[in-house]
Amino acid sequence: MYVDPHLLQTAARPLKKSDVKTIVVNERCIFATGDEIEKFKQAHREFKVLTFEELRKMGEDSPLDPVPAKGPDLCCIMYTSGSTGPPKGVCITHEALVAGVTGLYTCVEECVSDKEDVLAYLPLAHVFEMALENLVLFIGGTLGYGSPRTLADSSVKNCAGDMREFKPTVMVGVPQIWETIKKGVIAKLDASSPVVKALFWCSFNYKTFMSKNNLPGAGIFDGIVFSKVRELTGGRLRFTMNGASGISEDTRHFLSMVLAPMFAGYGLTETCANGALGCPLEYSPNSIGPVPAAVDVKLVSIPDIGYSTDAEVPQGEIWLKGVPIIKEYYDDPEETEKALTHDGWFKSGDIGEFDENGHLRVIDRVKNLVKTQGGEYIALEKLESVYRGTQTITNIMIYADSEHSRPIAVIMPNQTVLVEKIKGLGVDEHSMHYAPKVHSLILKDLQTAGKRSGLAGMEIVSDIVITDEEWTPLSVQPLTYFQGLVTATHKLNRKVIREKFKKEIDECLKNSP
Repeated sequence: MYVDPHLLQTAARPLKKSDVKTIVVNERCIFATGDEIEKFKQAHREFKVLTFEELRKMGEDSPLDPVPAKGPDLCCIMYTSGSTGPPKGVCITHEALVAGVTGLYTCVEECVSDKEDVLAYLPLAHVFEMALENLVLFIGGTLGYGSPRTLADSSVKNCAGDMREFKPTVMVGVPQIWETIKKGVIAKLDASSPVVKALFWCSFNYKTFMSKNNLPGAGIFDGIVFSKVRELTGGRLRFTMNGASGISEDTRHFLSMVLAPMFAGYGLTETCANGALGCPLEYSPNSIGPVPAAVDVKLVSIPDIGYSTDAEVPQGEIWLKGVPIIKEYYDDPEETEKALTHDGWFKSGDIGEFDENGHLRVIDRVKNLVKTQGGEYIALEKLESVYRGTQTITNIMIYADSEHSRPIAVIMPNQTVLVEKIKGLGVDEHSMHYAPKVHSLILKDLQTAGKRSGLAGMEIVSDIVITDEEWTPLSVQPLTYFQGLVTATHKLNRKVIREKFKKEIDECLKNSP
């Protein structure tokens, strides 16, 4: 197994239950403190531990003829995020990866070139990032490696952040990153003079109107009004892309106007990131984009939850088939049988529909559709994408069940914004998480955001649970040895969040309708 030094201790327990005998450590990892490897060797003598340099030297001393891979050969086993259940090992073949990257290329080939500079900072253990980096190599572009911890100038001292230093032409991110950028822009704008605010929003509304009606001159104020926002990312962005999970339409529209056009991608580990991919030449604000040429997609009715392909707008579970699609889960025939039909269709678990242009729109996951007390279903991810744009929060998980008519929200508050907002309320910032005034302030903000976005009454949160812990991929006090409150790509780890805050959620539900 290959691992970075600072993750050795995290991996120790699961390694004992595995068949791993040899561990290769990347000794050049920037997060290493220097003594992790030696400490691990002393504590776990049952493993053979090599540094990457030692492994390279072994190969140099024992040369072998190359054995070119064949299409059906296993390329890697990539594990699903585990956000909806135990992680499953997806067996990705060489032909699946090549077909997957080629399929994605067919969606964007007319608008990308070998002149692209793409900032890479997401974990390569996620299929979204692996497909992206292989796509950049395929077109001959340039990859610049950064870190989520050092993206912005505000995250580093005495130097520019990764975005401003590298000056990417294309940037791919997850909703949490985009929401953070948007909230940072809004916070600076709120602290500006009335004249600056008026100029910004007038320009924003003008550009929105011109773009919506396909009129020329939409970007006339870009260099004057929005240039400072664009400088935060290096000033060269041509377009951005959101992946991993859904993003609120407000955030997508805002960043498309002030930063660069934002497109979306949809895919799964089991499909080598294929499913749908937005293209700058086929922009559709309410859909993801066309289906890559490497896969076939069809919708299958799920009458139990009200989705039918015979409806006026056909809707159903998204099934995919093609060379990039999984053939099996590693050592898990039961899950393989559940996920695949006898003729090779993969059941994604996502609900979708096609728009008039044939572009795919994802509504929600089957597992994230919850029936409320009134017998109607609500889509958890849809609500989270709407509420996540609220300034007073950093992250949110919507919780609903069949015993209550409306959902509640478990939230991670935005400390910086709240400290400013509670001035004059007589609330101590060190105990603000427990202050009734802060509770009411955040709840009102969320309810206002929901109503403004046109959510139905049953979709408006009735109450909230405020957490005082940062939601990270590796929790400060994890419930298990490796699980944090979010995954490596910042998807919600619902099971962990529910268990971690079970007492608070139960208490909140007692007073909810």
